[in-house]
Amino acid sequence: MIITKRLMGKAIATWLGPTGDAARRAVTDLKARVTKAPRTLALYFDISEPWSYLAAQAASRLVEAYPVELEFHVITPPAADVDPHPLLRSKHAVRDAQQLAEYWDIDFPGKKEADAGSVREVGTVLIRERPARDQLRAAIECTAAMWANDKKALNKLLGVWGSESHGTVLPILNANYSELRKAGHYMGGMLHYGGEWYWGLDRLPYLEQALARDFGSDVAHVVSPRPQTDRAALPIAEVPEGKQPKPLVCELWFSFRSPYSYLALEQIEDVLDPFKVPLELRPILPMVMRGVPLPNAKRMYIVRDAKREADRLKIPFGELCDPIGPAIDKLIAVAYWAHQRGAGLAFAKSAMRGIWSEARDMNEYVDLKYVVERAELPWAEAKEAIGKPEGAAWANAAATDMAVYGLWGVPSIKCGDFVAWGQDRLPLLADRLRRNTLA
Repeated sequence: MIITKRLMGKAIATWLGPTGDAARRAVTDLKARVTKAPRTLALYFDISEPWSYLAAQAASRLVEAYPVELEFHVITPPAADVDPHPLLRSKHAVRDAQQLAEYWDIDFPGKKEADAGSVREVGTVLIRERPARDQLRAAIECTAAMWANDKKALNKLLGVWGSESHGTVLPILNANYSELRKAGHYMGGMLHYGGEWYWGLDRLPYLEQALARDFGSDVAHVVSPRPQTDRAALPIAEVPEGKQPKPLVCELWFSFRSPYSYLALEQIEDVLDPFKVPLELRPILPMVMRGVPLPNAKRMYIVRDAKREADRLKIPFGELCDPIGPAIDKLIAVAYWAHQRGAGLAFAKSAMRGIWSEARDMNEYVDLKYVVERAELPWAEAKEAIGKPEGAAWANAAATDMAVYGLWGVPSIKCGDFVAWGQDRLPLLADRLRRNTLA
């Protein structure tokens, strides 16, 4: 069984690696030559989603910097099978977009979730037929007014751009979302180019590299961090008289089945150590073990995207073995035991490397023993922890606490008043800690 898992891991690594990427790129290039069609950049725009508004600004800059044809598709919010917590997601998206706009030279005027009536009005504008670049401009202008909650400006823009009837909006958006799912993705804020998917600002560097390569130009870096002078010291939080300020601690929620959690665990020490901020690990069950579905399109995108990020970060990745099922229970039990010994991070990192880069089967004691001992922990004691209830209770408490902060996915981070989701937000955490030290 272990040999079979190792072979499967190597096969997956081949599909994810340079050979697989080269083959996919060759197919795309061949189609372009045969059809003689221009190279196109497609933006999938969800009116109600802050990330789509940010992606639209990036797309506008891209089509000015590179001679690429634009496609614009306005879609509904994600379907329930890929968005099980829409209310949490919409609240978090606003918070996240605010943090991104503070860090990057991008605009986001939103203070709260989009007004449903304004979303419908913008929809009547964006279903009208017009050239893609005009459609992009209309989307940016209208949603800027929507996020600023400036209904007077939005009503004026409705007159400038023209609109269709409300009853025609939802069928068109639903049809466009169905086409997105057929094309292989499931959410807005996505850019599609050359057969690859790029999620807005987070994957913009990869997209620019592809555009620069195909058009023989330099990378334009259309979105850049704001100058550090614009991200100065943070105001010191007031502490009630007679009370001591709480020491700063970074909580990191993760799942052993999440490749992004693996990437976060590999980076977190480098972020926190310069600021002497302690780390508290909060493992939780994978989504599917918490009753949250994970459709194939979402799973495949996540793994390929994580591979792309791992390569950038020079983190080994690709020979993987899915730990779903009893292996998760074993891992959490041992993680709790390791946590009690002050070695939680060492064990978590060792186990994650085994799962995501060595195809080690965490349900098999021989592989579990290997990752325990690599973390310089005694296997005999770790084995005794398996099956004890304390680990499960610890993970359940972590999931409950995560929801309190409006989070549901992993990796999630809380450090002081900074709350974020995704390993992509570690640079923002580092910047926040830097600004704290200036205060």
